[in-house]
Amino acid sequence: MHRGRHQRRTQDERVQARMNAEADRMGRLVDELLTPARLDRQPELRMNPVDLSRLVRDGADDLRAQQPRRPLTVRAGGALIVHGDESGLRQVVGNLLSNIRAHTPVEAAVRVELTRTETADRGPWVRLEIADDGPGMSAKDAERIFDRFFRAAGGGSADGPVGSGLGMAIVQALVAAQGGTVTVRTAPGEGLAVTVGLLARPAGDPRPAVTPAGRV
Repeated sequence: MHRGRHQRRTQDERVQARMNAEADRMGRLVDELLTPARLDRQPELRMNPVDLSRLVRDGADDLRAQQPRRPLTVRAGGALIVHGDESGLRQVVGNLLSNIRAHTPVEAAVRVELTRTETADRGPWVRLEIADDGPGMSAKDAERIFDRFFRAAGGGSADGPVGSGLGMAIVQALVAAQGGTVTVRTAPGEGLAVTVGLLARPAGDPRPAVTPAGRV
């Protein structure tokens, strides 16, 4: 009798866990579907000094927790400050790492690197590169990687979530809204590297903290 009650309780707990996981997945999917619409309406972004290094380390910690067997190298020591919307930048980092988790084998190594650079025409910039040793993409697929609802064929990870095909489109929209750039480098069998460039603002910048999307 006691064994039967225990088995029923265990089964109920498993059902509840599956229901909770599905609810979480649907919540993330709805949020992904709504994000491009919000950006299309050019909402106000809360532009403030953001330590991108901290966001990158947080994202890397999440990936380690989700896939502890995946080789991961992070070079993001010290503070690297950009002028941006913290919530949006956290989503950029999360989407890029989730894309790897969903579309590459867990054995594929990941490298995350933050550097500061300066150009004559743009001044100081912070460069974030997230690269993997996954299957890579064809040139044709790479041209569409930022298209909404686009999913490349092949690759994949058994641990990866089923996405909406909006993750990379959201990355591009959020980065562009903050005056940054995003590019990809890939080839079949050579992995994928995504590079994000964001303007590093000096302390005491007189521009307002709340900035309409697309303006910096």
